[in-house]
Parts: sequence; C-alpha cells; structure tokens
Amino acid sequence: MQGQKNRPTREELEEDQFLAWVLEAVEYVKERSQLFIGAAAAIVVAILAIAYVQSAREEARVEANTLLGQAIMADEGGQLDEVVRHCEQLTTRYSGTPAAAQATVLLANRYFAQGRYSDAERLYQAYLDDYGEIGVLEYAAWTGLAACYEAQGDAQRAGEQYLSYATRRGDDMQAALALLDAARCFAAAGDRARARESLKRVTRDFGSAPVASRAREELSML
Repeated sequence: MQGQKNRPTREELEEDQFLAWVLEAVEYVKERSQLFIGAAAAIVVAILAIAYVQSAREEARVEANTLLGQAIMADEGGQLDEVVRHCEQLTTRYSGTPAAAQATVLLANRYFAQGRYSDAERLYQAYLDDYGEIGVLEYAAWTGLAACYEAQGDAQRAGEQYLSYATRRGDDMQAALALLDAARCFAAAGDRARARESLKRVTRDFGSAPVASRAREELSML
C-alpha cells in the first residue's frame, strides 16, 4: 500500500514559510545575542509563536476528525442531507487535512448516488489533484470517475479510465478488479478487442487469484 501524499493547502504553506522565517530569526538572534538587547525575550516570543501555530493546526485536525465522524454516522443512518452538509463543511473549512480527503470521496459518492454525476466527477478529480495516493481512497476516486463516465453513457471513456488505473497499480488486486471493469465497459462500447485484451491481462498477471477464473469465464462469452 502506498503512503499518503497529501498536498498542503496555501494556508499550510504560508504557515510553513512563517515557521521557517521564525526559526531563521531565532538562529540569527542566538548567533548575535551580544548585539541585541532583549535577545532572550525575542527567542521566547518566537517559541510562543511556533507553539501557537502548531496548536492551531492540531485543533483544526481534531475539529475536522469530529466532523468526519458525524458525516460517517449520518451516512450509516441514511441521513443524506446531513452527510452532504458535514462533508461540504469539511472540504471548504478544513481543506488539506486527512479528514477532508476522506470527506471529498464520501461526498462524491453521495452525489453519485443522487445522480449528480457532474458534481461527483468534479469531487473525484479534486481528490486526485489535491490529495494524491491514499490506497483505497485513490481507488475510489479513479473508479468513481470511471463510473461517472459510464453513468453518463460514455462506456469507452470509462473503460480507458479503469485501464489507466490498472496500469498505474501494476500487480495489486485492485488493478485486477479495475481490469475486469475495463473489460465490461469496453464490451458495452462494442470494443471487443480491448475487452479481450483486458481480460487476458487478468488471466496472465493474476493467474492464481479467484479473479482469473472469472476473467476466463468472461473471455469464453466474448
């Protein structure tokens, strides 16, 4: 499983630049303390400033996680309006946090379930642009985009999306599942050659896995 590679928001970058500036200022004062009256006081102020920024970050993460928990509970309870409300708050107020990453995909899923395919597509793409690769969330976003294309009648594009994901993932089991979906979409689009090619990749690269048996069955029906 690949590690998380969140991309920082503009606010976090500004905070990091501020912290870097403060640390440089501390070093400058320490090296030339004999030239400055109140150098110790300056260092104390700098340390307090760093502590304040870090505390604010941690508080935001705690608030974001709490809001995500409320969204998940609402989702399990079938309260779709509450899910949308909590997730929209997370993606706008806490952008860049791990909780916001999960909320982005969760909100996209709810939009898809409501038939709001353009909104779902926008959020799946936003996740991929802003948060990078986080295992199952990456899979949900890539395949969510494919599902949006398919739901809107573009089976060929959906197949290409599934195939792109499978190529990115190499030989893990999520790649095998994506190849099966790619084959289904290509077949629906009338591209039987691409469908067979995708299924053959499953039998070749995942020959000992249960999905290989399914791929062979589908090959026999093409």
